[in-house]
Amino acid sequence: MVRNPNFLLFLLLFFPACNNSQPQNETGYFTLSGTLQQADNIELYFQELTTNELIPVDVITTDSSGVFFYENHIEDAGFFLLRVNDINYLTLLIEPGEEIRICGDAKNLLLDHRVQGSKGSALLSRLNKKLAKSYQAVDSIVEQMIDAHEGTANILLRDQLEMHYNQAFDENQRYVKRFIRKNPKSLASIIALYQHFGNQLLLNEQEHFEYFESLSRSLSEVYPTNKHVMDLNRRVGRHQRDLARRNAIGGSLDKGSVAPEIILPDTSGTMSALSSLRGKYVLIDFWAAWCTPCREANPQLREIYKQYRHYGFEIYGISLDRTRDQWIQGIHEDEISWIQVSDLRFWNSPVVSLYNIQGIPHAVLVCPDGLIIQKDISLAELRKFLSARFDSIP
Repeated sequence: MVRNPNFLLFLLLFFPACNNSQPQNETGYFTLSGTLQQADNIELYFQELTTNELIPVDVITTDSSGVFFYENHIEDAGFFLLRVNDINYLTLLIEPGEEIRICGDAKNLLLDHRVQGSKGSALLSRLNKKLAKSYQAVDSIVEQMIDAHEGTANILLRDQLEMHYNQAFDENQRYVKRFIRKNPKSLASIIALYQHFGNQLLLNEQEHFEYFESLSRSLSEVYPTNKHVMDLNRRVGRHQRDLARRNAIGGSLDKGSVAPEIILPDTSGTMSALSSLRGKYVLIDFWAAWCTPCREANPQLREIYKQYRHYGFEIYGISLDRTRDQWIQGIHEDEISWIQVSDLRFWNSPVVSLYNIQGIPHAVLVCPDGLIIQKDISLAELRKFLSARFDSIP
């Protein structure tokens, strides 16, 4: 954190306000109080982060000195955002009865703040500051990588940038692993478990399942009825069932294996099963609206679908998007007319581990009997296969 020359004076004048204790709360109530710099008479948006959405709770107004006070009631520990705007906010882990004091700079709240009175929020503060600083440092690498892939840098520089990016990814991955091991009974570790580096999860169920499983066990001892822990338990249970189901059908996704069943909601909310397409050649297409290579492939898929759909070829598109709006917008912009399903769980979707998805776009071609013909098939390979099957048909 960069300190200005007046930092010692700032400590004397500013942080004492963080130490003003509030009266003891009734059971289940919590308080938020503090002082923010550059926050005279502004509105702070207080939101709850549930297992699948962000819910507005209240608006907190600061006074002319940036001082604020707020209290509310909660039944159980939960995650909340104290937001100045869309990109400037704190993530808090609040327990019933806590008296939380926050001081910082409203213009740079994520990196310049101090939290007292909440052990979980203090842990999240440490986690988010560490990762945010790392993400800032890697931003310039990403920009240079984009220029390099557009041909404005030589191959050696491109390789060096990718090496630095991978090193940053590995460093952050090691950090969240240590964080979870050191805090196995804190809900803050759930936030660490689902951290992203760009659009990629630092930990995924396929490669790091032991962290999901062990955290599920340890948190269940402390928070057996907490909704975030129960959601983690469900995800762990689903992954275990997916592994068992894969083992039951032969333990692989190799050619000739039965394609694992997928049943997900389509854009109207109606459940659509992969097995309902038996009798057709089916391309299982894993994509997302945020995935640039996926979007670039969609026009080619559209041409292939138009050419061969009448011969018994179908596409079962599975989106790894996070929001319905993003997903629907991608469908409309790319004029997708084939089947589209999604649980909007991003990389946390059970289909990721079920089909061992390491990156997207990813496609699996299935025969009319539901057996895998080829996994990770390219568009060129798909065209060649369909042409050999159908082009001779009058």
